[in-house]
Amino acid sequence: MEQVYEFIGNHPVLSGAFIIVLIAWLGWEIARLGRKWRELDSLAAVRLMNQDDAVVIDVSSSTDFAKGHIVGAVNLTPSRIESGNKELLKLRERPILVYCKNGQSSPAVANKLVALGFTQVNVLAGGLTQWLNDQQPISRAKGSGKPKDRGGKGKIKGGKKKKRDQAGDRQTQASHAKGADSGAEPSESSPATDKSTI
Repeated sequence: MEQVYEFIGNHPVLSGAFIIVLIAWLGWEIARLGRKWRELDSLAAVRLMNQDDAVVIDVSSSTDFAKGHIVGAVNLTPSRIESGNKELLKLRERPILVYCKNGQSSPAVANKLVALGFTQVNVLAGGLTQWLNDQQPISRAKGSGKPKDRGGKGKIKGGKKKKRDQAGDRQTQASHAKGADSGAEPSESSPATDKSTI
């Protein structure tokens, strides 16, 4: 025990930092045990949605919601979750899964839902960012997000498709002119004349 006192006396800053971290950690654990909602990982959230028919609430902005959200989620910003929202209050007895973009604002919303009388409130740990990292599916609003790259075919960006179409038309014209000179018909499977490959 004397060695502990000697260490504290020789390293007061290090000892003080350790005590502060210990107190903060204990406070966090006590607060976590006292909260009325559960934090779920992606797998447990999928299980909750599939087995218990949970209501999934995305508390992100409408712009973030349009960029991508969990399939079947409802977009309710924190300002819309209030005691006067009658549609929301009808769901008090159903399991609720709340998430946001990265898990920062959903715990506050979960606390608000618990205060409104919701009994089965759950928060997605890490939010949509963790959901995507776990390779879970999302849904996007039409016209939002990035177009999917399909191996370079059909790209509009940079005008590559347009240039390829123009090059193909020139090849077709050249082969037709050559065929007219030699009396041969252009081949049906020729990439220059087969428009299904473009």
